[in-house]
Amino acid sequence: MRRLLSWGGLALVFVLFLAFNVLSSTTLTRGRIDLTENKLFTLSQGTKNVLAKVSDPISLRFYFSKKLAAEQAPGVVSYAQRVRELLEEYVSHSGGKLTLEVADPEPYSETEERAAQYGLKGVPATAGGEMLYFGLAGTSASSPEDEVIPFFQPDKEDSLEYDITRLVYNLSNPKKKTIGLVTSLPMDGDPMARMMNPRARPQEPWIALEQLRQTFDVKVIPPTAEKLEDNLDVLVLVHPQNLAPGMLYSIDQFVLNGGNVVAFIDPYCVAQPVREDPQNPMQSMMADRSSSLGVLGEAWGIEMSKDDIVGDRDLALRVSQGQGQPPIDSVVYIGVRSDKDALDKSDFTTSQLKSMNLGFAGVLRKRDGATTTITPLIETTKNSMRIEKSKVQFQASAAELLESFQAGGEKMMLAARINGTVKTAFPAGKPASAAESADAPTPLLPAESLKESKGPINVIVVADADMLADDMWVRVQNFLGTRIPQALADNGSFLTNVVDNLSGSNDLISLRSRGRSLRPFDKVADLRREAESKFRQKEKDLEAKLRDAEEKISKLQGNPEINGAVILTPEQQAEILKFRDERNKTKKELRRVKLELRKDIESLKTQLVVVVGFAVPLVVLVLGAIVWQIRRSKMKAARESALAS
Repeated sequence: MRRLLSWGGLALVFVLFLAFNVLSSTTLTRGRIDLTENKLFTLSQGTKNVLAKVSDPISLRFYFSKKLAAEQAPGVVSYAQRVRELLEEYVSHSGGKLTLEVADPEPYSETEERAAQYGLKGVPATAGGEMLYFGLAGTSASSPEDEVIPFFQPDKEDSLEYDITRLVYNLSNPKKKTIGLVTSLPMDGDPMARMMNPRARPQEPWIALEQLRQTFDVKVIPPTAEKLEDNLDVLVLVHPQNLAPGMLYSIDQFVLNGGNVVAFIDPYCVAQPVREDPQNPMQSMMADRSSSLGVLGEAWGIEMSKDDIVGDRDLALRVSQGQGQPPIDSVVYIGVRSDKDALDKSDFTTSQLKSMNLGFAGVLRKRDGATTTITPLIETTKNSMRIEKSKVQFQASAAELLESFQAGGEKMMLAARINGTVKTAFPAGKPASAAESADAPTPLLPAESLKESKGPINVIVVADADMLADDMWVRVQNFLGTRIPQALADNGSFLTNVVDNLSGSNDLISLRSRGRSLRPFDKVADLRREAESKFRQKEKDLEAKLRDAEEKISKLQGNPEINGAVILTPEQQAEILKFRDERNKTKKELRRVKLELRKDIESLKTQLVVVVGFAVPLVVLVLGAIVWQIRRSKMKAARESALAS
């Protein structure tokens, strides 16, 4: 009877669970509860703000080769479901401005042809050349060009929401962004070099600038100018040396008015052209190669010492010492890498980068009393130190710097994002220009001068300008008059990422990495690592015992071979028996460790099955019942109210 009741109870639970699924699929289709740690299935407020500002309808077309993926790449299917559900969230929060079409581009079909026409990239999935598509195309009447995500790469899930939101933002804001560039370096080539020396090789524009021009409208502003040009979306400062007070004021007002800036400053810029005098070699050594933000840095809450450069032993790059000498690590030429936790993995300017090369970089720090938020984007390892610039200035060798290296034991900031409201760096108003100084020695205060930022500023500061020079990150080959760059590091991508990020709205800039939906079982991994550690230690002990026994046997061996056979003394035989006994005991211990590992993992798996298979559905069932009861009560109250009236 008890067995019958228990089976009846299980059957009742099963029926209730099926009934709940049917009920939820018909009445709770729009109700969702996001229980993930990073709210992976909930849109960020920045995304919701972008969607609220969409004016013209946008059509999203999601192409996924579902049938082909199920056969050839089943691991992609679950991620595709995650992408589709996220796209549906965009549509539901768009107020009817977004529509979503889902298509399966089967091989050699018209749907596949349309996906290729949009610019989506297919991945070969079979030996016969059938292509797997997994991308997104967006169109809008207000945008002359379509926007696409060619292929949703699972390893870039961290930036999934950012990529989709950027696509929507670009479609609703189709105008090409205008970038202002102020630099004292020959980034756009140096036409004067050929005039001064006819034999000199003509200097081409830097690859980083050429890549920037492929996406943006770049306006180069002379560093001697008194003000910025109008209608700039982003301002790029590269080694801003000796800027006029009027230009500094113009930059200050640009930022206060909502303009975004990225600044590459440097305590010792090797890429800076310096006149060399054969009669006075000290002239080039003593030349000022530094740049800073000056009063702007004070207002924004960040500073960089002009007297120190950073050295890092763990990130040191190999450099040549000259002919006939082997390469050596240079602690002042460093390769910051993601696997060394030197790049911020949550900021989209650096999250997908692998490495960047820097040379003679400075150290950034937050100023005392600053009210802004300073977020490091690039850092050293703890095996780093400050090096006096004078050592480099007077050409200390890489070997000398390496020999005198002493780690400080703390990370140092090489690049940072600055957010927050700030006050003007020119409280007295616009400074007089050189032409105005004779007639107006006191500062001028235009009526439109801003005293405080209209909202939180978005500024990125990098303590190295050399990183943008070609020889730091790219190898350029000339093929039939065409320059072909081969990137050795991600320096150029970093510049493009930063400008692309800052050229969006503040809502787009606010998005951060959201993490991944497929997460490892950390507890299982910890148990396995712990047991493997024990296993390795036992293995080492066994090997040590084996070596010790062999040494003892070798010492005890008094007689050589007789007629090809080894003669063992009683002591040797006893030692061998002793070793065999120890070896057998150790093997048993190893088996016990493995058995315990298996038991721990199986126990944990059982707990997970219980939680996922029974506890979670039960919680969902209870929540669904509560929602249903609330709705039922409201409907009943509404009916009673209608009858009463």
